[in-house]
Order: sequence, then C-alpha cells, then structure tokens
Amino acid sequence: MTGVPEDPRVRPLPRGARERPPGRLAAAAALLRPWRRRLVWLLLTWVALSLLTAGLGLRPDVPVLLAILVSVAGLVWHLVDHTAPQHLTTWPLVDGDPAGRARGSDFRVTNLAGRIEAANTRGEGREALVHDLHVQLQVLVRERLYARHGIVAEEEPRWAQGVTPPELWDLLVGLPPPDLYTPRRLDPILRRIEQW
Repeated sequence: MTGVPEDPRVRPLPRGARERPPGRLAAAAALLRPWRRRLVWLLLTWVALSLLTAGLGLRPDVPVLLAILVSVAGLVWHLVDHTAPQHLTTWPLVDGDPAGRARGSDFRVTNLAGRIEAANTRGEGREALVHDLHVQLQVLVRERLYARHGIVAEEEPRWAQGVTPPELWDLLVGLPPPDLYTPRRLDPILRRIEQW
C-alpha cells in the first residue's frame, strides 16, 4: 500500500503491462478541448445558415459558406482574445507609493496578468505565454546583471555565470519549464530576481 486512496473505477494494469500513450484521436481531442464551445457554435451556425439559404430557395454553396464562416470566426475570436477589456491589475509593491504610477499598474502587466489567468483557468495560449514569459524574464535577468555588475552575459559568460544565482542562470541559458506561467513556478523566480 502506498497510502494513497485508490480510485475504485481505475483498474491497475496487469504485471509487466505498460500504459499505452494516447492515440492520435485522443491527442487531437485534448488539443481541441479549450475550443470545443467555439467549434460547436461554428458548426451550428454553418448548418443553420445552410438550411436558411436552402429554405429561401437559394442554392447555397456549402463549402464556400463554411470557408467564410471560418474566416470571420477566426478574425472575431482573435479580436476577442487579444482586445478583451483588461481590468487594472495592481500587484503588491515592494517599492513605490500606491498613489503614483507604480509597477503593476501599466497595460503590459495587466495584459500579462490576463494572459496568465487565461492559461491557468481555460488553458488558452500556454505555449506562447511560456515563450513570452521566458523572453521577458531573460531580459530582466540580463538587465539586473548589467545594472548590478556591469556584465553583459553574452560577452562574458563565465563572469556572468559566477555572479548570477544558479536558478536564474538556468533560466537565462536553458529552456523554460512548460508550466512557467503557473504562480507556484513564476512567483519564486520573480522574488529571486527582485532580491538579487
């Protein structure tokens, strides 16, 4: 016994058996899960417009109608996802006064906070968010390295590695963790950059 309660619905694998990776269909379904509601809406609209035009006595070109709907829906979804009203987000301040223009109250931080929330709650845009966060964190580490020690990491990598905390150096030269956007992963990195 491992001490973890077992789920009665899940049967253990027989001895020597290996769990099979998900098939292509399961992988595609997992990839489309965040888009399910939008795709259902698109298909229902397509069917309704096709039936409406046929009911009016017109001969609908169904594939062209689908292409137009996909184009319009893609544009609308892009606009909705990237221009949604952003609430003013003020993160706790380490320095600065709350009455003035402080860190955390500018649009870039608000936009980033909205993207992080979307990735955490709806699973939208995780890969792009991880890439963008990684690039921004690398910029912060490079700026801090230059401001504190006058070192450019690309020009003097050995000196830079010697004065940079190991976790920040790994972030600077390595690949980002896939869950970089999660608060439990991001918070210690931000705190370490601020304390350095």
